[in-house]
Amino acid sequence: MVYDLIIVGGGLAGITAAIYAARKEMKFAIISPELGGEIQNTTYVENWPGIKSIDGRELANNYVEHLKSFNVEIIEDAVVEVKKENNIFIIKTYGNTYESKTVLWATGSKYRELGAKGEQEFKSRGVTYCSTCDGPLFKNKIVAVVGAGNNGLTSAIYMADLASKVYLINKNPSLKGDPILADKLISNPKVEIINNARVKEIKGDKLVTSIVLEDNREIEVQGIIINVGYTPITEPIKALVQLDSFGYLAVDNKGMTSTEGLFAAGDVVNNPYKQLAISAGQGCTASLGVYDYLSTKK
Repeated sequence: MVYDLIIVGGGLAGITAAIYAARKEMKFAIISPELGGEIQNTTYVENWPGIKSIDGRELANNYVEHLKSFNVEIIEDAVVEVKKENNIFIIKTYGNTYESKTVLWATGSKYRELGAKGEQEFKSRGVTYCSTCDGPLFKNKIVAVVGAGNNGLTSAIYMADLASKVYLINKNPSLKGDPILADKLISNPKVEIINNARVKEIKGDKLVTSIVLEDNREIEVQGIIINVGYTPITEPIKALVQLDSFGYLAVDNKGMTSTEGLFAAGDVVNNPYKQLAISAGQGCTASLGVYDYLSTKK
């Protein structure tokens, strides 16, 4: 069987695309190891229109429930390779191979590593990239949060409720995240913000015991939460499509990449703002773009 569309990725962009594909009655499937996306690891969301505040996992569950109400074909697997032969995409997963007229790539991004000495050695032994996942491990302990974008600020706010002290390590002269988040940190007596600073080394024995900054200051901590951005997940399609210098996909105003029939949405697309509303909008746009593209081929 040849699908009209295969959506790869189960985050908000992919789920939104699937909802629109279902409404357009396309013959499609969505492939992802799990559904919900990174928002599941966020403690609270306060910028989703119509909802003042909601737990990230609850919001993700709402997306997934909405998707499943359409009886969408969901394939719980991971894509390892995509090829194009005779205008048909060949999508290979760990468990099977699928054929489709179009592909919508919405795999999102993975946590970017810091690159500091000791980071690899102390992963899962005090080094983490997800405060929601691992934050409770550091209850009543001293932690450092590295990164002062919205993700880092949110992590620091969450950790201030758990830890005895939080150091926020910011490479810039001032906080770059939303002012409403920054104000919460600045006024919190448990939080110490260190601007113009980078982590050079993570030290420890069996577990993390300290971090060393580039100016050689050593700070005692029992945990370090790294929130310095993301790397787009594009490995399975990198031989098929043009990527920019950062590994992101460029798309036109209907979500199509440089490869005809290959669309993209969400955090794999090069845009300056990683926001839920943008991912949803791009998922919608790309799905409708696929429908228009297929209509011209009939």
